[in-house]
Amino acid sequence: MTTFTRLASHISFIVASCLLAAVVDSSSAHAAEAGVDGDHIYAGVSYSSIESYDRCEWVRPITIHEQGVSPSVVMRQWQGITWSLYVCARDGTEQFAWLPEITTEEVAESTRSVVRELIPMLTENFSPVPHRGVVKTPTWFWVNPLLWRPVSVTAFVPTPNGVLAVTTTATPESLEFSPGDGIGETVECDGPGTPWTSLLPKFIHSECQYEYPVPSSVRNDGIYRARLDTVWKITWRTNVGVSGRLPDVRLGATHAMRIRELHAVVKK
Repeated sequence: MTTFTRLASHISFIVASCLLAAVVDSSSAHAAEAGVDGDHIYAGVSYSSIESYDRCEWVRPITIHEQGVSPSVVMRQWQGITWSLYVCARDGTEQFAWLPEITTEEVAESTRSVVRELIPMLTENFSPVPHRGVVKTPTWFWVNPLLWRPVSVTAFVPTPNGVLAVTTTATPESLEFSPGDGIGETVECDGPGTPWTSLLPKFIHSECQYEYPVPSSVRNDGIYRARLDTVWKITWRTNVGVSGRLPDVRLGATHAMRIRELHAVVKK
C-alpha cells in the first residue's frame, strides 16, 4: 500500500492508539486542549503524561501535497485554533494526529486557569475579630502560614520539534487589606502576616495591620465592608529555557467590620 493510499484511508479515521489519556469537552476555556472530534485525534495541551508522543518523529504528509490535494485536507480549525495533520513515525510504524499551531505564551496562558483551581482558599483571621474592633487600635490580619506555599501544574504539547513542557507556578506573595472606611488606603504586606495571640510580647509588631480612625457607627448600617485578598504571583517556565510571568491572581473575601469607640470612665 502506498503512503498516499494509506494516508487517504486514515484521513477520517485516525488510529485510536494515538488518543491521549483524557478526552476533554471542546467548549473548555483552555486553549487547544487535547481531545477528539469525531474520528480525529487532536494532540494538544495535556496535563497528564504523553509518553505515546515523546519518541515521535513528526513529518508532514508530503505525498498528499504532491498529488495536488487541497490544503484543507491537512489543515483544519478546532477550538478556535488552526491544526495541521502530521505523521508520527516511530518503531517502523506511522500514526496520524493533528498538532496545534500555538505559541509558547498561549500554552502558558492556558495553564493559568488550571493552576488557579489548585490555589487553596486561605482562612482569613483578624484580631480583634471583625465585630469587635476598636478605633485607634491596630487590627491585625493574617492567613494560615502552613498553606503559604507555591502550587504548580505542567502542560505538555507535542510539537514537530518534540514535546513542549510548560510548568506554571502560583506563589503567594502578599496580603492586601482594603479597610472600606473611605479614609485609609489599602494596606499591602509581604508574607502571610503574624498570627496574634495573647502570649505575644508587646514589642512584637506586624506589618499586616490597620487602625480605624473613625467608628463604623457613622455608616447607616453601622459597619465597614472591608476586603482581604491574598495575591498570588503567576510565573511559567519551559523545558526549552523560555520563561515569563502572567497576571497575578487575587483571592479573598469581604468582611463586615464593626468598629467601636470606647470611652474611659473616671470614678472619684
